[in-house]
Amino acid sequence: MNQQSMTAQPWINSSAFVRSLGMWLMVWGALVFMVTYGGQPGVVCLTPMAWLLALPAGWNYVVFAQGKSGKQPFVAGAILGAMLGLCYGLLFFGVSAYKMPAGPDPIEAAKAQNVALFMIGAGTVITALLSGFMAYRAAVLQRRGQVLPVIKVKPR
Repeated sequence: MNQQSMTAQPWINSSAFVRSLGMWLMVWGALVFMVTYGGQPGVVCLTPMAWLLALPAGWNYVVFAQGKSGKQPFVAGAILGAMLGLCYGLLFFGVSAYKMPAGPDPIEAAKAQNVALFMIGAGTVITALLSGFMAYRAAVLQRRGQVLPVIKVKPR
């Protein structure tokens, strides 16, 4: 196993961070854009289900880091999850604002804005926790000598 001492590692392995973030952001982003382009913008209402993609994102962060996941894998995974949740929330806001606009009623517009703010805020917190705990669990398993597989998305 290729593992450095904890003091010699950086806080975040930037290469693993970008690879894991990009992988799961592209999966959900591509799905939303394809289905929205097909005329069904309501797919963004499944964003809370997409928050579960933070679990494999945290796992893959540790796997991609190859034993150098950083001093605090939970913190690195939580930052990764927070970025993922923030991006999912902004995607929700963009699609809902432009493809599913609220009516001219100001109360309806305020409700739509509140839903978008909830998706951004709750998504950031929930995905941070999910990804952080999964990264911590994967790092513990890796330190015990277990070989961790990469969770991949394979097109058919």
